[in-house]
Amino acid sequence: AQPTVPITQICAMSPAPEAPLVPVLAKPIVTEPSPGLTCSEYFKQGTTSFSLLAKRSEAALRTKPVGVKEHIICTAGSMDVTYEGGSFHIDAGEGLLLPAQLAVDCTCDGSFAVVAMNATEAEEKATMVKKVDVVDAPGITISEHFGKVASNDAAMSLARAVVKGASEEAFQAPLFDEFVVCDEGSIEFLFGDRRLTIGPGEGIFLPKSLRVKWIWPTATQYTVLCLPAFSPELSGREAEEGATVAKDSASMARLEALHKGA
Repeated sequence: AQPTVPITQICAMSPAPEAPLVPVLAKPIVTEPSPGLTCSEYFKQGTTSFSLLAKRSEAALRTKPVGVKEHIICTAGSMDVTYEGGSFHIDAGEGLLLPAQLAVDCTCDGSFAVVAMNATEAEEKATMVKKVDVVDAPGITISEHFGKVASNDAAMSLARAVVKGASEEAFQAPLFDEFVVCDEGSIEFLFGDRRLTIGPGEGIFLPKSLRVKWIWPTATQYTVLCLPAFSPELSGREAEEGATVAKDSASMARLEALHKGA
């Protein structure tokens, strides 16, 4: 059977040194934080959580808690944000950073990926963050919305990926935890002599140092959170070329150049 745990256990999943590293399927906790708005919380590690928000019918109003820093990607539709002294409007594909100490009202008219972190920084302004296509390869496009390249953030990165057809990634053993939600299609994870598969709406936790190969049987879209932020130096990617590998050498060279210039 495929291991599945509620998200409340993810924060306690650092295995003992002698325990084998394995991926863990994550079952989301679904709540309705405000009328007409559904929140599916997939992961929680310490004071950081990763959720998907979606309106149920008409645009829904939510209030960001003070003391919580939010990184938001609008994945469909739009969001209007108002706070004392300013406002923002974001559309699909755009990102917004809401500082911890800012009281914010959000009108949600679509769907969103949200990473929330308890924080005490004294930032005062909300900030739109422009995504960067850090990988633009024949087989895959990865758009970083927050992270070392897009927002100069080494603590976390949040990206969305579009896989254009059946392909795979080279084996890798990253030095960061990965939290993955499949939006469309499917993803297979090969580790040791075992394999796990996730489909639309399903999540998986990949602990750091796990040697794993990603396989996409078909065109796929997914959202991924890395703690700490992704970088080529921490990716642990093994050299592997071939017709089925999604990333080619040119796209990997560009990725490294983007991080060197960040």
